[in-house]
Amino acid sequence: MSITVGRYLVETLAANDIDTAFGIPGVHTLEFYRGLAHSKIRHVLVRHEQGAGFAADGHARASGRPAAAFVISGPGLTNVLTPAGQAYSDSVPMLVIASTPPRATLGKAWGVLHELRDQHALADRVFGIARSARSAEDVRDHLRACLASLRSGRPRPAYLEVPLDLLGESTDLVPERFPAPPSPGAGDPAAIEEATRLLNAAERPLIVAGGGAVHAAGELRILAERLDALLVTTTAGKGILPDRHEAHLGASLPYRETQELAASADVVLAVGTEIAETDIYWSTRLALGGRMIRIDVDPAKLADHYGAAVPILGDARRALEALLPGVESRSGWRTRLGGAAAVRARIDASWNPAARTFSTVLAAIRAGLPADGVVFSDMTQIAYHGNYAFPVDRPGCWFHPSGYGTLGFALPAAVGAKIALPTRAVLALAGDFGLQFTLGELMTAAESALALPIVVWNNAALGQIRDDMTAAGIPPLGVIARNPDFQALARACGVRAVRIRGDEGLTAAVREALAASGPTLIEITEGPKNA
Repeated sequence: MSITVGRYLVETLAANDIDTAFGIPGVHTLEFYRGLAHSKIRHVLVRHEQGAGFAADGHARASGRPAAAFVISGPGLTNVLTPAGQAYSDSVPMLVIASTPPRATLGKAWGVLHELRDQHALADRVFGIARSARSAEDVRDHLRACLASLRSGRPRPAYLEVPLDLLGESTDLVPERFPAPPSPGAGDPAAIEEATRLLNAAERPLIVAGGGAVHAAGELRILAERLDALLVTTTAGKGILPDRHEAHLGASLPYRETQELAASADVVLAVGTEIAETDIYWSTRLALGGRMIRIDVDPAKLADHYGAAVPILGDARRALEALLPGVESRSGWRTRLGGAAAVRARIDASWNPAARTFSTVLAAIRAGLPADGVVFSDMTQIAYHGNYAFPVDRPGCWFHPSGYGTLGFALPAAVGAKIALPTRAVLALAGDFGLQFTLGELMTAAESALALPIVVWNNAALGQIRDDMTAAGIPPLGVIARNPDFQALARACGVRAVRIRGDEGLTAAVREALAASGPTLIEITEGPKNA
C-alpha cells in the first residue's frame, strides 16, 4: 500500500527507535504531522524552534537516545541553528528534520514562502552531517546515513531536509529498521602496548577524562587506583569518579592548582576529551610538561595542537580494557601529594565570598535531590561554579552547555530530559537573564505536566559580564536590566512559583517541586552581600 513520503519518513524514524519529536506544526510540515498522527512517536509542542532543539539535546544527554526536532523551512531552520551548534560542540546526537520549498523553486529566487538562498548550505556549516532529499529513495538513503552518524564515532547533530512537494508524494517504500553501525574497537595493539609501557614508567601520572569516557567510569577508577594517579574531568565528564574519591580532582581544570599538576605530570592520559578552551577557561591550550597518551574515537582529536605521543583511535572502554592487564600497581605520586583531597582543599580555600555563597546554594539544591537527580544548568555564574563545586557520584547527573556556551539552554533541555526519563528527578538551573531567552518553554513544561523544579538565580543583572567589565575598567553598560515579575509570569503559565532568599528553605522547595503535579519556578534572590 502506498503512503506519503512524509508518513514514510516518520514511520522509518519510529522503526529506528526515535520515540520523541519536538516541534511546531507549520504549513510546510503538514505531511510530517500526517505521519505523526499514525505513529507511536510522541510529539511535544514547544513554543520556539530553539526550544525544540534544546529539548532534543536534553533528551539525548539524559537518556542516550536521540530525539528528533521537526522544523519548517527558512525561519524554522535558522531558529534551530543555535541548539544545533550547541549539540555539535558538546557531541550530542540530535536529528533535525526540515522541509524546504518545492523542488521547482529551489535556487531560483522566486520569493516563495520561507525561501533561503541555499538552505542546505547553511545547515551544512553547523551540523555534523546535512543531507538534502530529492526523491523517496533519497529520504531512505539519507535517513540511513543520518541515523548511523548518531550512533557511531563521535556523535554530532544530523540534518535532513525534504521539499514540500516531495513530502506529499506517494511511495511504495516500506519503513525499515537499518542495521546498527559497527562499534569502534580498542585501537592499534602496538599503540596499546606503548601506552602501557609509558604508564608503567610514569612517576607523575595524571588522567584527564571527558564526556567521551563516561561509559568507561569503572575502568578509569581501576586504572587511577592501580597507578596511584590523580584524575581530573571536564564538565562533561563529571561523575566518572565519585566526588570524594581519593584520586578525584573533580572538574577543576580552570583552577591554578590543577593546571600546575598538569604541567608537572610526566605522563598525561587524556580519554574522550578535547581539553578545549571551554574546559580550561583561561587558555586555548592546557600547559603540559610531559608526554600525552590520547584515546578518542575522533581521529581529528589525535592530531590537534596537543600532539599526542601515543594516539589511540578507539572506544574508551575497550581501549582501557586492553590497557589494564598490563598496568602494574604501585604507590606513588598521589600518595606523596596527600591525595586529591589535599589539592581540592587548596582550591576551596581560594574561593571569594560570591563563590562561597554559590556553594551554599548549590549544597541546598544537592540536598533536595536524590542521588541520581539530574541538573541542567545554563550560562550563569552559579552554574560556572557548580561545574566544579556541585557534587555528583555518577555520570549523567550534571549537564552544562560548555562548548558553544549559549544562554537559554537549561529550561528546554530539562524539559526534554524529563520527558525522556519521567521517573528520574530532573532540575533546571538558570540565571534571571538566560531564562528569558527560552521563557516560553514554561508553557511546554506546564502543558506536559512535568514535575520539574526550575531554579532561577535572580541577581537582577548579567552578573558575569558586569564583573568582567568592572575588572577591565569598563563602566557596566547594558548589564543591569529590568526583570519581569517571575512569580506572576510563572503563575500566568500555570506554573507553581515560590521566592526564597539565599539558601533558606531551598532544599524543602526542591523536594516539594519534585512531588508536585506540574513544574515549579523557584526564584532565588541573593543573600547579604558578604554572605
